[in-house]
Amino acid sequence: MLRNIEELFTAIREPSADSIERLAALDAGTPKIRYAICLIPRSGSTYLAYTLRDTKAFGFPDEWLSAARMQTEIDDLAANDVATYLRRVLAKHASPNGVSGVEVAIAQVIAARKLAKIDDVLDGSVKYFYLRRRNIVRQGLSMHVAHQSGVLHSFQMNDDARTVREAVMYDTQAIRQQIKVLHDQELMWEREFSSRHIEPDRIYYEDLIERPERILRRFANVLGLPETPLMPPQASIEDLGHSRRDEWEARYREEDADYLEALKLHRPRVHISLSMT
Repeated sequence: MLRNIEELFTAIREPSADSIERLAALDAGTPKIRYAICLIPRSGSTYLAYTLRDTKAFGFPDEWLSAARMQTEIDDLAANDVATYLRRVLAKHASPNGVSGVEVAIAQVIAARKLAKIDDVLDGSVKYFYLRRRNIVRQGLSMHVAHQSGVLHSFQMNDDARTVREAVMYDTQAIRQQIKVLHDQELMWEREFSSRHIEPDRIYYEDLIERPERILRRFANVLGLPETPLMPPQASIEDLGHSRRDEWEARYREEDADYLEALKLHRPRVHISLSMT
């Protein structure tokens, strides 16, 4: 990942004459409210990002530090380093009320930090949210199916994609490996928060899927918005299910019970679902 991102910034980009004024406006227009969604894969972050975007009150918190998203934005923003790019992309995708956000995976933070002082952009004035799952087994199953099928999001779904997903074979060892990867990332985020003295607002996939309007209320409260935006009338993206996920979860919990019991001792604290009015 580092090499891919580094390559994006090797060529010096000179802004075109007609874009100089626009870029100057972006540089001067730092959003007054900025936030970061710290994510664990397969935790509903894309669903959350599109829901926030569609309210038109939270900017568009995409994974702007991923190599794929940088490639779509870097030329337009004429940025020669990651920090400048991040400042400009946050300004570009801010909502009219001056709110903007970014989704970040821990690997993206580490890679970008080696190239520029992104902590100067993601500083103490940024509000941090941390999105993960309570049920790491179901999360590991989702990772397994996504990696084996290549279908990650509902907007990729068609008859062929559905057939490919349903053809994925159950594999206890492969699922355990995915759970280990997820657990490692949970530990890495906790070290990141501790080292930077950050206490994020912790949100969970299960609450997001059950009552997304409550999560919008959380965001509005934490960011200090005067009112909670309404849920979009129709979601741009939906939760990806799998016809055998209940069966597979029960099977995995039985076949790998000793590992799951040991995992309880080492996994960072999982907060219980709290009643939200």
